[in-house]
Amino acid sequence: MIGWLGLALLASVVTSTAPAAASPSAARASRTAVLHDFHVSYTRMAIEPTVISAQIRVFSDDVTRVLIERSRRPAITLNSPDGEAAFAAYLAQAFPVTANGRRLVPVVVSGAQDKEMWSYIVTWTAPVTITSLSMHNAALFELFGDQQNIVKVKHMTSGRESTLFYSGGSRVDQVVRL
Repeated sequence: MIGWLGLALLASVVTSTAPAAASPSAARASRTAVLHDFHVSYTRMAIEPTVISAQIRVFSDDVTRVLIERSRRPAITLNSPDGEAAFAAYLAQAFPVTANGRRLVPVVVSGAQDKEMWSYIVTWTAPVTITSLSMHNAALFELFGDQQNIVKVKHMTSGRESTLFYSGGSRVDQVVRL
């Protein structure tokens, strides 16, 4: 269903640097648990006539924490069917996407670890050609006051691109006309 588009989305990279280790034992610890002092998600969204495909990248520890707190299941893991279902339910609430005035349902296609980041491939399907999108990305705002969410939208037919930025707990929809 995703084909070349999914592969293109997987190619995006978000990098971060870990704090310098103060001692050899701290260096060993930093290899197993990367600490980060900022909270960000990065989404690349490709719009085709009736399908939206996205790669959503978040820090693994942040998304694990929110899914455990929301599901009240301390054993939930990201790389499981339960973890993907929990993320899809969370995404529907925290990152609603509306096409042509109709709310779409996210489907988690896959998830994978990439160093300290977790990367999800998600799709939304509209019943008719998408001409406008309305969305807000409030993911992780309930946990982190400094959370920032960046959404890069590309309309594959026209090549038009938009970048949306969400911070400060904002739940205001931003609209992209295609």
